[in-house]
Amino acid sequence: MAEQTEAHPPSPPPPNGKRFVLALTATGLIAGAAGAAVPLIVLRPADAPVVPHPASQRFEPLTPDRTAFVPFGEVTVNLNEGRLNRYLRLKIALQVDKEQAEYVTKVLEQKRLLLRNWLLSHLSDKDQEEIRGAAGQNMLRREIRDRFNEILFSDGYDRVYDVLFEEFNVQ
Repeated sequence: MAEQTEAHPPSPPPPNGKRFVLALTATGLIAGAAGAAVPLIVLRPADAPVVPHPASQRFEPLTPDRTAFVPFGEVTVNLNEGRLNRYLRLKIALQVDKEQAEYVTKVLEQKRLLLRNWLLSHLSDKDQEEIRGAAGQNMLRREIRDRFNEILFSDGYDRVYDVLFEEFNVQ
Protein backbone atom coordinates (compact mmCIF):
# COMPACT_ATOMS: atom_id res chain seq x y z
CA MET A 1 0.00 0.00 0.00
CA ALA A 2 1.28 3.36 -0.91
CA GLU A 3 1.48 6.01 1.68
CA GLN A 4 -0.75 8.93 0.98
CA THR A 5 0.08 12.28 2.42
CA GLU A 6 -2.83 14.43 3.26
CA ALA A 7 -2.54 18.13 2.80
CA HIS A 8 -3.05 19.88 6.11
CA PRO A 9 -3.70 23.59 6.21
CA PRO A 10 -0.79 25.46 7.68
CA SER A 11 -1.14 26.10 11.39
CA PRO A 12 -1.59 29.71 12.45
CA PRO A 13 1.53 31.43 13.66
CA PRO A 14 1.93 31.54 17.45
CA PRO A 15 0.58 34.71 19.04
CA ASN A 16 3.03 37.50 19.45
CA GLY A 17 4.01 37.42 23.13
CA LYS A 18 4.51 41.17 23.40
CA ARG A 19 1.08 41.95 21.92
CA PHE A 20 -0.61 39.47 24.24
CA VAL A 21 1.04 40.93 27.35
CA LEU A 22 0.22 44.47 26.20
CA ALA A 23 -3.45 43.59 25.60
CA LEU A 24 -3.68 41.85 28.97
CA THR A 25 -2.09 44.83 30.76
CA ALA A 26 -4.41 47.32 29.02
CA THR A 27 -7.46 45.25 29.97
CA GLY A 28 -6.31 45.11 33.59
CA LEU A 29 -5.73 48.87 33.74
CA ILE A 30 -9.14 49.63 32.26
CA ALA A 31 -10.89 47.25 34.68
CA GLY A 32 -8.99 48.73 37.63
CA ALA A 33 -9.84 52.29 36.63
CA ALA A 34 -13.51 51.39 36.23
CA GLY A 35 -13.56 49.76 39.69
CA ALA A 36 -11.86 52.78 41.27
CA ALA A 37 -14.40 55.13 39.69
CA VAL A 38 -17.44 53.37 41.18
CA PRO A 39 -17.27 55.14 44.59
CA LEU A 40 -17.10 58.48 42.80
CA ILE A 41 -20.56 58.04 41.31
CA VAL A 42 -23.18 59.89 43.32
CA LEU A 43 -26.25 57.71 43.81
CA ARG A 44 -28.20 60.34 45.74
CA PRO A 45 -30.87 62.31 43.87
CA ALA A 46 -29.86 65.91 43.23
CA ASP A 47 -32.77 67.33 45.23
CA ALA A 48 -32.24 65.08 48.28
CA PRO A 49 -31.20 67.09 51.32
CA VAL A 50 -27.87 66.29 52.84
CA VAL A 51 -28.25 66.08 56.59
CA PRO A 52 -24.94 65.99 58.39
CA HIS A 53 -24.53 63.19 60.86
CA PRO A 54 -22.54 64.34 63.87
CA ALA A 55 -19.30 62.40 64.21
CA SER A 56 -19.94 61.93 67.93
CA GLN A 57 -23.02 59.82 67.16
CA ARG A 58 -21.29 57.43 64.80
CA PHE A 59 -19.75 55.25 67.48
CA GLU A 60 -21.67 56.01 70.65
CA PRO A 61 -24.64 53.86 71.61
CA LEU A 62 -27.99 55.58 71.75
CA THR A 63 -28.77 56.42 75.37
CA PRO A 64 -32.34 56.60 76.72
CA ASP A 65 -32.22 60.39 77.04
CA ARG A 66 -31.32 60.70 73.33
CA THR A 67 -33.97 58.23 72.14
CA ALA A 68 -37.15 59.03 70.25
CA PHE A 69 -39.73 56.69 68.75
CA VAL A 70 -41.32 57.32 65.38
CA PRO A 71 -44.51 55.32 64.72
CA PHE A 72 -44.68 53.53 61.39
CA GLY A 73 -48.10 51.97 61.68
CA GLU A 74 -49.76 48.60 61.35
CA VAL A 75 -49.24 45.95 58.67
CA THR A 76 -51.24 42.74 58.18
CA VAL A 77 -50.15 40.01 55.75
CA ASN A 78 -50.91 36.38 55.00
CA LEU A 79 -47.97 34.17 55.86
CA ASN A 80 -46.47 31.84 53.28
CA GLU A 81 -48.39 28.78 54.43
CA GLY A 82 -50.07 26.18 52.25
CA ARG A 83 -53.65 27.37 52.55
CA LEU A 84 -52.88 31.02 53.39
CA ASN A 85 -54.96 30.66 56.53
CA ARG A 86 -52.37 32.20 58.87
CA TYR A 87 -51.68 35.89 58.99
CA LEU A 88 -49.27 38.19 60.79
CA ARG A 89 -50.26 41.56 62.15
CA LEU A 90 -47.47 43.94 63.15
CA LYS A 91 -47.51 47.39 64.64
CA ILE A 92 -44.09 48.98 64.28
CA ALA A 93 -42.22 51.92 65.81
CA LEU A 94 -38.74 53.06 64.83
CA GLN A 95 -36.13 53.98 67.43
CA VAL A 96 -34.12 57.03 66.34
CA ASP A 97 -31.93 59.75 67.80
CA LYS A 98 -34.02 62.54 69.31
CA GLU A 99 -32.14 65.14 67.23
CA GLN A 100 -32.92 63.24 64.01
CA ALA A 101 -36.57 62.41 64.82
CA GLU A 102 -38.07 65.29 62.83
CA TYR A 103 -35.94 64.53 59.76
CA VAL A 104 -36.67 60.79 59.96
CA THR A 105 -40.41 61.48 60.26
CA LYS A 106 -40.30 63.74 57.19
CA VAL A 107 -38.41 61.21 55.06
CA LEU A 108 -40.61 58.40 56.36
CA GLU A 109 -43.74 60.21 55.21
CA GLN A 110 -42.24 60.78 51.76
CA LYS A 111 -41.29 57.12 51.31
CA ARG A 112 -43.98 55.38 53.35
CA LEU A 113 -45.56 53.74 50.31
CA LEU A 114 -42.22 52.23 49.19
CA LEU A 115 -41.50 50.98 52.72
CA ARG A 116 -44.97 49.54 53.15
CA ASN A 117 -44.84 47.81 49.78
CA TRP A 118 -41.46 46.24 50.56
CA LEU A 119 -42.62 45.24 54.04
CA LEU A 120 -45.79 43.55 52.74
CA SER A 121 -43.82 41.58 50.15
CA HIS A 122 -41.08 40.65 52.59
CA LEU A 123 -43.42 39.50 55.34
CA SER A 124 -45.63 37.50 52.99
CA ASP A 125 -42.56 35.44 52.00
CA LYS A 126 -42.12 34.33 55.62
CA ASP A 127 -43.63 31.19 57.07
CA GLN A 128 -44.56 30.57 60.68
CA GLU A 129 -41.29 28.79 61.47
CA GLU A 130 -39.18 31.76 60.34
CA ILE A 131 -40.88 34.20 62.72
CA ARG A 132 -41.31 31.88 65.68
CA GLY A 133 -39.74 32.81 69.01
CA ALA A 134 -37.36 35.55 70.02
CA ALA A 135 -34.73 34.53 67.45
CA GLY A 136 -37.22 34.78 64.58
CA GLN A 137 -38.55 38.12 65.77
CA ASN A 138 -35.05 39.55 66.28
CA MET A 139 -34.01 38.45 62.79
CA LEU A 140 -37.14 40.06 61.36
CA ARG A 141 -36.46 43.30 63.26
CA ARG A 142 -32.90 43.43 61.89
CA GLU A 143 -34.07 42.79 58.33
CA ILE A 144 -36.66 45.55 58.56
CA ARG A 145 -34.20 48.00 60.16
CA ASP A 146 -31.53 47.38 57.53
CA ARG A 147 -33.91 47.72 54.59
CA PHE A 148 -35.61 50.82 56.01
CA ASN A 149 -32.20 52.48 56.43
CA GLU A 150 -31.30 51.58 52.82
CA ILE A 151 -34.54 53.00 51.42
CA LEU A 152 -34.71 56.09 53.61
CA PHE A 153 -31.10 57.27 53.70
CA SER A 154 -28.84 57.06 50.67
CA ASP A 155 -25.91 58.75 52.42
CA GLY A 156 -24.82 55.56 54.23
CA TYR A 157 -25.66 56.68 57.77
CA ASP A 158 -28.17 54.53 59.62
CA ARG A 159 -30.62 56.74 61.45
CA VAL A 160 -33.04 53.96 62.40
CA TYR A 161 -31.31 52.23 65.31
CA ASP A 162 -33.97 49.65 66.04
CA VAL A 163 -37.39 48.46 64.97
CA LEU A 164 -39.74 47.80 67.84
CA PHE A 165 -42.86 45.69 67.63
CA GLU A 166 -45.73 47.32 69.51
CA GLU A 167 -47.92 44.44 68.40
CA PHE A 168 -46.95 41.03 66.97
CA ASN A 169 -49.89 38.69 66.34
CA VAL A 170 -49.94 35.46 64.37
CA GLN A 171 -53.38 33.96 63.88
